[in-house]
Amino acid sequence: MPNKQKSALIGALCAFAMIVTLGLSFILSSNLFQDGKSTLVLPSDTEQQGMIDEQTEDFAQQNESKIAQITVDPSNVQAVIASLSRPSSYSCSVTNTLYWDGGAGTLQCRQYARDGAYRVETLNGDGVITQVQLQYDGKIYAWDAGSSTYYSGQAGSFSPGEAAMLPTYETVCELPADQIQEAELTELSGQPMIRVTAVQDGRTAEYIVSAVTGLLYSASFSEDGTRTQFIQTSVLSLERPADNLFTLPGQNHTIFVDA
Repeated sequence: MPNKQKSALIGALCAFAMIVTLGLSFILSSNLFQDGKSTLVLPSDTEQQGMIDEQTEDFAQQNESKIAQITVDPSNVQAVIASLSRPSSYSCSVTNTLYWDGGAGTLQCRQYARDGAYRVETLNGDGVITQVQLQYDGKIYAWDAGSSTYYSGQAGSFSPGEAAMLPTYETVCELPADQIQEAELTELSGQPMIRVTAVQDGRTAEYIVSAVTGLLYSASFSEDGTRTQFIQTSVLSLERPADNLFTLPGQNHTIFVDA
């Protein structure tokens, strides 16, 4: 594909994330595979990949006691994932790769969570913020980076994850039970994970949820055996994000004041 066409297509992907923010629904399905493992192995300090050690260990220990004696399978995986302890505040990076015939395009995002509010930043190829979306208390706000004005409206059925084209652990918990084909407790990158696979109308989705943090680790989507999308997250911090990240353009107070 010519470079100009690739650049235009990647630009279109970034614009698509904003369109989703303004009102389109991005629907995802998911599944986890089962291999019969039932023991939880805690990650070493070097395997926590930027997460704060003490906080990570706290969540790991809480979750170990919850699932160490459980054999995860399709009949209980949604309840197991819902029961995991997870941080109320965090920041993570999101790499979303879309595949098409003969090529692929990547959309980079950062996501921040705090006090029930979410901020999603869409980044360009140089890592510079191009668009921002905030969601809190049933409302959604979106603007281009550097703008003094913003769009606001009701969030409706949108989740912060969908705005960043990012499914979450909640997506797995809300799946129709009959779509879940396999589920298992496994280990990936030295960390205990819960893997789920769901199938709907010829499309297969695989979610991997961290059994340490309770958050989504990755998601992969395919159709007729061909991968169409791969999402990888990386938790950057479990610290409480700063107030200025939840402040609208032209205002000097957070969105929590207006709620």
